[in-house]
Amino acid sequence: MRIVGMIIKDDKILLMRRIKDGREYYVFTGGSIENNETEEEALKREIKEEANLSIVEAERLFEIENQGRQEVYYLITEFAGTPEIKSPEKERMSQQNQYYLEWTKLSVIKEFNNLYPKEAINKLLEGLNLTE
Repeated sequence: MRIVGMIIKDDKILLMRRIKDGREYYVFTGGSIENNETEEEALKREIKEEANLSIVEAERLFEIENQGRQEVYYLITEFAGTPEIKSPEKERMSQQNQYYLEWTKLSVIKEFNNLYPKEAINKLLEGLNLTE
């Protein structure tokens, strides 16, 4: 199972921009739940590892299946720290495998052709009442 944090501040969402093997795309921050971890513990660990942020408050939004794997999404609007790429992503960075954290306006993410998974974008915007 994968745990995902949708980190929002000032009408912007924090996305992970990936450049991997010549392909550029965006994903939401998160990762696998480890053995004996609760969803909340995994979420806190993953967000700290990937973005160097400490979660103050998180709300479970929805669960989807993505490429045969269950994913649980949380909305994070209260956190401490400044977004920064940390290990293990920082250690894995190379010319063929890059990670960048970027704040993106919520109003434009639906237009992104390379933000995945699409179902999560739609569910987030519906949950925030930002659909047209």
